[in-house]
Amino acid sequence: MRILLVPAASVTGALPAHDGAWGRALALVKGLSAKGHHVVLAAQTGSPLLESATRAGIQTAEWKSDLLGRLPGLRRVAEQGAFDIIHLHDARHLKAAAPPRSETARARVVLAVGGDVDYADRVLPRGAPLDAVDQFFAVSEWTWSALVRSGIDESRIAVIHTSVDLDRFRAAPEDLPRRRAEARRALGLAEDHFVVGCVLRAGRRQGVETLVEAARGIRVGSPPPGEQRIRLLIAGESGDRAHLERLARRGGMEDACVFTGWRDDIPELMAAMDLFAHPEVGGDGFPVALREAMAMAVPVVATDLTGIREIIDNGKHGLIVPPGDPAALALNVMRLRRDPAFAAQLGKAGHLKVQRYGVQAMVDRAEELYFRLIRKTR
Repeated sequence: MRILLVPAASVTGALPAHDGAWGRALALVKGLSAKGHHVVLAAQTGSPLLESATRAGIQTAEWKSDLLGRLPGLRRVAEQGAFDIIHLHDARHLKAAAPPRSETARARVVLAVGGDVDYADRVLPRGAPLDAVDQFFAVSEWTWSALVRSGIDESRIAVIHTSVDLDRFRAAPEDLPRRRAEARRALGLAEDHFVVGCVLRAGRRQGVETLVEAARGIRVGSPPPGEQRIRLLIAGESGDRAHLERLARRGGMEDACVFTGWRDDIPELMAAMDLFAHPEVGGDGFPVALREAMAMAVPVVATDLTGIREIIDNGKHGLIVPPGDPAALALNVMRLRRDPAFAAQLGKAGHLKVQRYGVQAMVDRAEELYFRLIRKTR
């Protein structure tokens, strides 16, 4: 097959993607290419993704918008490639990339829809030309149901989970003590600190304020006794970082919070963690960073968002708490702090659960659905 893959606009912009979408796009292209398909990755001119893809030996195509924000460059790329499949990750690209429905030999259009897409609490933007889509790829069962509620026929929707790089995020017991010690030393964390980590995602509703407040309550002894050795390791970047730092100072937590900024060594940061928290109050219901922590056997506590229970059976693969509730978050963090055997049990179960979300599974599923779509529509 000849396949054009167009990542979401947030992935092809001027800054690296902090949520793994960049890496997943490259992994999908490389995996399909390894199966013998001709795959072209299209990204905006000036995107670091183009350089990264070129270094990886991936064929690329550049496009840019005009002064009015229209995408004639993307239209030319889509029209000139004689593609069998055009795989989009952003509904805003449909008008430019989707061929006219009247063309009998046209490319088939796939639109991937993420559980964290937020168009005023909808999973698809109002006014998008959805009739141009031959197949929707939902990243989770919750996203599938949201698309059905939006009026999309079930026959046009398939679930293809976003992947976790299981080779990069791996739990190797023989390596973990060394990696843990090295990571903590580099971050200025002591061996006896109880490190609770999270990963920020640019533009998302984080809920990290809840985590900071929960940690402050734990530290001052509310509920008692106080746990002075708790530390928060907050990786990634967000427009709210200055606000979060001020919040930590006001709560007397500045010495207990480590803000790393953007990092590309998230596996090493996770090696330093005793627990991973996903405190978001809205948005992503199928978070990749949470599954990456589980892949490394780090026990997790997550807020009860739509889609989270696809990943976690409460008390089996991790713990689930109400969003925006610092007291509940604090109680569950301390539950794992005081019961390391239970924490380790959750970590092991979580590690086994996420093995189904590997890159190869994503690639195989995409190829299967591409072939099915071509057979069905020709």
